[in-house]
Amino acid sequence: MAFLSLRRRIVSMIAEELKEYVPQFEPYSADYQMVIYASKDLEEWIKHKWSLNHGAFHETLENVMEDNREEFRIFLKSWIGTWLEKWRERVRLLHTRPKLPPKVREKLKEAKKIYKKSEFKRELKDLLIKKLIRQGEICMASFIAENLIIEEIMRRLRDTGADSKSFMFDPMDIYNSLSRRISNLSREKGPLVYLRIKPYMF
Repeated sequence: MAFLSLRRRIVSMIAEELKEYVPQFEPYSADYQMVIYASKDLEEWIKHKWSLNHGAFHETLENVMEDNREEFRIFLKSWIGTWLEKWRERVRLLHTRPKLPPKVREKLKEAKKIYKKSEFKRELKDLLIKKLIRQGEICMASFIAENLIIEEIMRRLRDTGADSKSFMFDPMDIYNSLSRRISNLSREKGPLVYLRIKPYMF
């Protein structure tokens, strides 16, 4: 089974499950974006839970779909239920881009620039995604990880008075700081991701 064909089957199954949980859900409308987010999160979850690289992920999931399709559907139903709970807790949908004070906007721009240029950003993000998933944050873990990194860089820029040229990006130091926060996320209720997509009532 080609990877794209496998992914389409999984996306279709996710759309069906979301429709079961949310009757007003319209998978072939703008709501389809939610299906894409869920499918990417499922892929991240499986890779980290089963310690798979991209190639092994494809082969393993293909075997599961061929040999244990019904068991996979039962698992998916439960997983989507948990994912939806986290979506409602952690994701806030916005009509427009939020207006930030000029200084905050400038620091945010600097922080994003530092992050994009950092040598080990992929490795740092992967470590944080794994930590988030272990803590039960299965929805938008990739988005949350990136947001936390950028927030931490912003905080350090503010506290040290550094700029993008003089800032020292230490991935392990940032990981250690954020790891502690992630361990306490279960005590933080509220959104961690803000998306500008079609408003939806959940």
